[in-house]
Amino acid sequence: MKTLHFSAIVRTLSIISFGLIALTSNAQQGRAANVNVADIESTTLSPVAWVSGSIVSRNNSQIAADVSGRLISLANLGSQVTKGQIIAELDDRTLKLKYEEEAALFANAQAKLKFETSEVKRKKTLVEKKLISEKELEETISNFEIARANAGAAQAKLEQISQDITYTKLKAPFDGIVVERLSNQGEYVNNGNAIIRLVETANVEASLYAPLTTYRFLKESKRLAIKSPLGEGKADIKAIIPVADSRSQLMEVRLDMSPFDWPIGLDIKAAIATGNSKQVLAAPRDALVLRRNATSIFIIDAENKAKQITVKLGISEGALIEVIGDIKAGDKVVIRGAERLREGQSVNIKTNNDKLISGESPTGNK
Repeated sequence: MKTLHFSAIVRTLSIISFGLIALTSNAQQGRAANVNVADIESTTLSPVAWVSGSIVSRNNSQIAADVSGRLISLANLGSQVTKGQIIAELDDRTLKLKYEEEAALFANAQAKLKFETSEVKRKKTLVEKKLISEKELEETISNFEIARANAGAAQAKLEQISQDITYTKLKAPFDGIVVERLSNQGEYVNNGNAIIRLVETANVEASLYAPLTTYRFLKESKRLAIKSPLGEGKADIKAIIPVADSRSQLMEVRLDMSPFDWPIGLDIKAAIATGNSKQVLAAPRDALVLRRNATSIFIIDAENKAKQITVKLGISEGALIEVIGDIKAGDKVVIRGAERLREGQSVNIKTNNDKLISGESPTGNK
């Protein structure tokens, strides 16, 4: 009897369980799902490859000293400087003493030249009066030429030292940021030694390397899609350098990154066409429902019911990917909320995904 009573209890519990499952399934079938949708587009796509690159400055310079001397001041690391601003200064006291010395020699040379000039005039008059010989005049003219040459040399020497004094103040050749101090204050630096490294931050470019086989497609492009850890966008092509070595078969491409506030040295990727463009039906990548055996999308029909369609994938570009299947341009495809949809399930189309996240019951199409 106990065995019969236990069997009856088991059968009763089984019936109740199946009933609950059926009720749950019916409730789920009857509840409309909240989804976001987008249109299937008829558009032109090109097969692309993502190539790596980095943000670079057009000017990344090691500023060197034009004269030798002791370094008495130096711009701080990270300093933003403008063109013409002093970024380093050498001790100019020795040069100033030399300037005074050369100035005195120049004055002496000028006095000598003035004297010889007057002598030439005087002796020309004496020759005309036949009071002195032509030879004596020629000697005086020779002394005049020597005096004039000495005065010119003294003036050049004075101007050179004056220029060297101005060189003791190193000025920024462009607007930029100090990224490295190659010498320290108090050190003696020689002519030609690099003192400071300055990087221009205004004219920023991206340098990337693309296969030579993409050259003809790059020539037809004006902009490239780019992405980095800081965002994504499109950048104008600034230069294509169709030269590569025999090993890499890669050529450099420069992009104008002025509109982007991205730091120099940041790694980026750029999408470069690798084949001809073609007209396709495309959907956002978010619409794809990926399963082990097939890839599908959900189309919403006129009665706001989901229809699952198996598709094949083609070329992709940016957020769009070619989809091949029983679809047409203008079909509404689910881009959020497709993971739990079932064939024939009713949906509520939302313009945002707040309701999808919260899981609230729909009250209307908002």
